[in-house]
Amino acid sequence: MDRQIVYPAQIPMDSDQLNAQRNAYVGMGHLAGMAYGQATVAASGFACAPGTGLARIMAPGSLIAPGVVDASSYGTLAAVPSTLVRQYVSRDPVTLDVPGAGAVHTVYVTPVTQDADDTVLPFYNAANPSVTYAGSDNSGATAPTVRQDLAQLGIGASVPAGAYPLWTVTVPAGASAITADMLTQAAGAPFYDTIPQLQAAKQDALGFTPVQQGGGPDQTGDKVSLGQDASYPGIMRVSVNGGDVGGLLSGTYGKSAPDYQMLGLYQQSTTGRPVAVFNNGTTTVYNGIANYTDVTGEASARQDADTAIQTNLTTAIGNQSDMNCTLSSDISNCVSGIYGKGTSDYQILGLYFQTSTGRPIAVFSNGTTNVFNGIANYTDVTTLQTNLTSFQTQQADTNSVFASGIASRVPTNAENDGVNAPITLFNYFVGDSTPWASANGVSFSLVKSAPGTGFNKVLNISTDGAGNLVVPDGSGRTSTYAPCSAAITSDTVSVTKIGDLVIQTFQASIANPNNGGAGCVSVTLPQALTQSIQFSKGNALGGTQGGTLWIPSVNVVPSSLTEVTIYADNLQDLNWTAAVTVQVLVIGS
Repeated sequence: MDRQIVYPAQIPMDSDQLNAQRNAYVGMGHLAGMAYGQATVAASGFACAPGTGLARIMAPGSLIAPGVVDASSYGTLAAVPSTLVRQYVSRDPVTLDVPGAGAVHTVYVTPVTQDADDTVLPFYNAANPSVTYAGSDNSGATAPTVRQDLAQLGIGASVPAGAYPLWTVTVPAGASAITADMLTQAAGAPFYDTIPQLQAAKQDALGFTPVQQGGGPDQTGDKVSLGQDASYPGIMRVSVNGGDVGGLLSGTYGKSAPDYQMLGLYQQSTTGRPVAVFNNGTTTVYNGIANYTDVTGEASARQDADTAIQTNLTTAIGNQSDMNCTLSSDISNCVSGIYGKGTSDYQILGLYFQTSTGRPIAVFSNGTTNVFNGIANYTDVTTLQTNLTSFQTQQADTNSVFASGIASRVPTNAENDGVNAPITLFNYFVGDSTPWASANGVSFSLVKSAPGTGFNKVLNISTDGAGNLVVPDGSGRTSTYAPCSAAITSDTVSVTKIGDLVIQTFQASIANPNNGGAGCVSVTLPQALTQSIQFSKGNALGGTQGGTLWIPSVNVVPSSLTEVTIYADNLQDLNWTAAVTVQVLVIGS
């Protein structure tokens, strides 16, 4: 890497400072090329985290990318087109807003070189050194003061030319905030492991954990080779410095699946016998192994024992023969618990007579528990038959009485035919002397018609096509009742309906009646009519002016089925100008 040389009393030149920075810049670029390669693009930092709403925050980072030393002049230095790996930096966190939900966006970085921080610089004035020029030749013009290599971050549906992808942001439709699971590293993102990460990855790339050879207590530094025995697969064989020292004893060679692995084998001093050590899945077991002398001594003792056993066995066989004859005779008198049994039936395990009930008990297992099932005696069956015959006679008498009772009842539907449903219950409530019934799951009271002296009996209650209630009574008269409703929509407005008749009351204000004449105002009815207005009337509530109460005469004239005009005569004071409140009544249909 080049370094500038300057001397005492030398006139400083701008090129000295520029070349010093360029030399360091070039040296750093070649160092990056040695680490990453001359044509490699690499990114570091740029961590991506959710921000507020549909935004994410990008951490500072840098980008290594191939370029040239200077594509344009650098201050007073000429451009240098030599290739160089350059570093572009994003110094501060950057907030990027996602263009919208329901789409996939890519965060990318673009390497940009720009001259910035334009400033009006002081220049040396040869004519008057004590007074500096403002800008070159005292022109007052600004000039850039720094050449920046920037890593500019952006987001879009695709990656522009010259930019490199970093992160993919997948935002579901309707999302209003970015979450961590929406952020993934983009395909082709130029992130590489750092040097500490590469160091940690060496062991992973090795694929196994290495073991040091030698160096331990009572060990030499010889080279030890360990591998599978060529003649006996599954047995490990060892050589030291190329010399074979034989196979290792395996704790699993020839082991079947349910067997246990041998963990150790040692000679026990207290018993003088080898001990094999294994774990049975619960605890460690120390199992003694017999010596050869144990086997030969045992053989002699076993011979004596076998002779005694043979003598005892001959005697036992004679006794068993007699027992078998007796047992065979007994078995022939037994009942089988499985004779004729189907595959889904249960075997009878026992049969005994229970004294507490006086009945036989059959015992069997249903696969879960033992069942003790009582068996009926012959007398149980005959008693049941006698009781059943008596019950049938009694039931026939009851049925006859029940049929007579049914015949005297009010008939009803046998079933719900979709139009009529059967009456399932009919009662008389003593509390208020009201009959009621139930049908189709609904209970309802029936209207009484038992008038006192001077009143007529109601024969029927129905409604006509207009919704009026029609009630004929025992005198031959039929009365019709129209439906009535009332609504008070405010403190000054009410509407009452009786059949087609509508009664409306409301207030109106006549502001500034004509001086010397009559004032009027048109008012829309609270309830529009459809046929006619039969009656309209107004009553002045009065108005006050200068402490004087004025109550003029009022006349209400229908204008249409939706509007009336109110006239107030100025009879008392021809100069009256105050507002007058009028209460209006309109009756129509």
